Amino acid sequence: MSGYLRKVIFGIICLIAIGGLFLGFRSHEGDTNNISSTRVVTDSTGREVTIPTHPKRVVLLNASHLDLYYYAGGKETNTIVGKPTSEALSDEVKEGTKNIEQIGVIHNPSVETILKLQPDLVIGVNVPFHQQLIPTLEKANIPVLIKSLDTYEDVISTLGFYGELTGEEEIAQAKIKEIEADYEKAIARAENKTAPRSLIIWGTTDSFSMATSKSFTGDLLKRLGGNNIADNVDSVAKDSGYIPLGMEYIATQDPEAIFVVTHGDVDAVKNSIDENLGQNPLWQDISAVKNNRVYVLPYQLFAVNPGTNIAKAINILADDLYLQE
Repeated sequence: MSGYLRKVIFGIICLIAIGGLFLGFRSHEGDTNNISSTRVVTDSTGREVTIPTHPKRVVLLNASHLDLYYYAGGKETNTIVGKPTSEALSDEVKEGTKNIEQIGVIHNPSVETILKLQPDLVIGVNVPFHQQLIPTLEKANIPVLIKSLDTYEDVISTLGFYGELTGEEEIAQAKIKEIEADYEKAIARAENKTAPRSLIIWGTTDSFSMATSKSFTGDLLKRLGGNNIADNVDSVAKDSGYIPLGMEYIATQDPEAIFVVTHGDVDAVKNSIDENLGQNPLWQDISAVKNNRVYVLPYQLFAVNPGTNIAKAINILADDLYLQE
């Protein structure tokens, strides 16, 4: 073999070797790009949970979180793959998520459906039904984040957090500013005014409770200066959001405005109130009843935390509390 030929063969071998190294480097780079970054967050149960920095497949277990995630960029990124079966959704969210698979009602989510959807993040609220999902889903390497939504501040902070997850911080912040502006209008209406003595009734077809300021609606009422008679009960536990309804106590306190939050079939709850409370002479003698100031609050805004519609909820309360002044 001539020296020239040996040089040519050697050159070809070198080129093949270099090409192999280059291809190997490119393949490794591709693998690196496919590895999602993660972050560690502390949820409302105190657990430290490792979640994707920007999840690609998210399942929301309740209506409030679905609403917040949708308006924090979930709509734009199309990252929502599972939603709860719920009537407590705005028409816009219902329409925007009409093709998203339902995973069941808040109190009975389907583990099988969630696993089938292969999410990289599941988000729920601090209730036993969602906490019970954690062991099964974590075994499948699916992180579960539990986030409470008890107050106005919870809504604002969660909306901002979801904007980080979707990578659409500007969209989330714009929504926050919109909510804050409407919220401040409601708060301003309560300045220098004396709120009427108020009662919040949480009603189902089976039972009625009085809501304290530790409840969601009670917290909103308190922000408006509402004088909630349930807070005056001596036996109320420090963190109790709901206490048994006592007709004698209500009659003694004589509320001037009554707000009714229905849970379940709205018409059925209204009928139950008429049958169980309306026939009681003590009820008929209450100032709020005599003056036609018993307000049944909109189901979608008060039966659950209304998410991005929280400012709308507090403005409705302000309308009724101060007679739209």
